[in-house]
Amino acid sequence: MKISYLIKYFYPIKGGAENYLMNLALRAAEDGHEVHVFTGDRKGKEKLSPLECEYKGMKIHRCKFWINFSNYLFFNPSLFFKLMKQDSDVVHVSGFGFIWHDFVLILKKLTSKRTKFINSPHGPFMPLGSYGLLKKVLKSIYTPIQNLFLNWLYDTVTESNTYQWQWIARYGIDRQKIKLVTPGIDEEMIDKHIPEEDILRFRQKYDLSDKFVISYLGRISEYKGVQHIINILPDIVLKHPDLVLLIMGRDEGYVRSLKSMAEKLKVRRNIRFIIDITEEEKYIGLSVSQIIIFPSEWEAFGIVLLEAMTCGNAIVSTKTEGGNYLVTDSVNGYKYDFGDKDKLEKILEELLENKDMTKRMQNENKKRVRIFSWDEIYRNSYKMILDSIFKASN
Repeated sequence: MKISYLIKYFYPIKGGAENYLMNLALRAAEDGHEVHVFTGDRKGKEKLSPLECEYKGMKIHRCKFWINFSNYLFFNPSLFFKLMKQDSDVVHVSGFGFIWHDFVLILKKLTSKRTKFINSPHGPFMPLGSYGLLKKVLKSIYTPIQNLFLNWLYDTVTESNTYQWQWIARYGIDRQKIKLVTPGIDEEMIDKHIPEEDILRFRQKYDLSDKFVISYLGRISEYKGVQHIINILPDIVLKHPDLVLLIMGRDEGYVRSLKSMAEKLKVRRNIRFIIDITEEEKYIGLSVSQIIIFPSEWEAFGIVLLEAMTCGNAIVSTKTEGGNYLVTDSVNGYKYDFGDKDKLEKILEELLENKDMTKRMQNENKKRVRIFSWDEIYRNSYKMILDSIFKASN
């Protein structure tokens, strides 16, 4: 088959949605399909080039943004001409609510009768609760409009966890069209061995010798909730002065505020910031860490949790879709409501005091992560969807 993938940002841009589509597209190419990826040419000030290139068997077509106001409001007109010209058997789209994408896809559907359409929404349109008035008005207008065409447009919609079908169905999608295709992790990362000398070097570099390390990994922005971890540190470090919070990820304009908060709370010496961490150092950092905290307001899944599981971390997560799916209370971690700092502090204290229980959770995560191998997910879920689409079209 000739499969086209449509996503706002793609390689080398990294994120949950980008990682998800990348891994499916790579395996589709390895499986013998002709794979094309249609995406934007920049994120923020980062320009991506060349506009036309090939990467690991995938042909990448970058379309210049003329307008890029926000996550959902953008305009890259060359996408229309490139995608319409492409004779695709399947178009696999990332995300609900991208207005320009929806316009192009509707025209593609009307003019390409044999093409089948898949969507991996990851989350609902504008999933957060904290938006300004203009964005709330936009959401209230465009959400019911989507309900008019999404079920007609898409032949299959994938869910990242077993909870998502409930809100996907509220967009008018037939329950029978919704199929589970979770995110995953590469097989070699599950059994990845970090040399002791690398761990020792990392500890020395970031002054972590003889420290008990807890961690956060991900984009650093307000909705990710890292500020709630910092807020509880003063009480925690009074009892556990050797504790260090390792914050790893990409700064989205929030690190300065977090550093200022840490200074005011007098816990700056108990925090290490590693901005734009490399893949190699990320896994070393997670191997040094004992507990990962995933404090987001909303997440569909959480690849970082799988990465932390491979390195034997116990998990503390908010009750997001991803947290609810991946974490079983008292078995491999604990969950709490977003912003509930008292509960977060209580959980962390329990894990710090009860080392045997924490160790059991760490071992459980090393076993549990094996079911999330990307190769298994592709064979057992995604390939079956492609095969069924192929049979239906013939």
